[in-house]
Amino acid sequence: MLLRRDEDEERDEHIDMTPMVDVVFQLMTFMLFSSQMTGGELVDVPPARHGVGVESNEATFLTLLEPQAPGGEPQLLLGHGSGPAATIDQAKRAVDEAVKEGIHKVILQADGDVPHGKVLEVAAAVSEVEGVTVHVGVQEPGGGP
Repeated sequence: MLLRRDEDEERDEHIDMTPMVDVVFQLMTFMLFSSQMTGGELVDVPPARHGVGVESNEATFLTLLEPQAPGGEPQLLLGHGSGPAATIDQAKRAVDEAVKEGIHKVILQADGDVPHGKVLEVAAAVSEVEGVTVHVGVQEPGGGP
């Protein structure tokens, strides 16, 4: 004889998702620890949405590198991705000297991990030099920096 259930009887069935969630977290942890971190470019600038390019030979470059430690200060360099480290005052003096030589554009490139406030601080300080226009360096769509 087969066991029968009454059709009115409510079924109390559910699927326990806890083991599946545990497996997913274990897979995520494995992927996190086994993935290779590549160096890539020195400065990972954000992609451009629109705009017109600036000739690099007609501009002074300043580069803000990501902080070495979480919560640390970004490093300001005089140059295109490399160059001597500088303070904001030294960067202003370098821009002022470039203006005297006829270079009135400044390209400020900042790594994507540099806080936005620091980028604005450097841009505001450099824009105090008379006759200067400050441009923020970005990646061309579909290309590198």
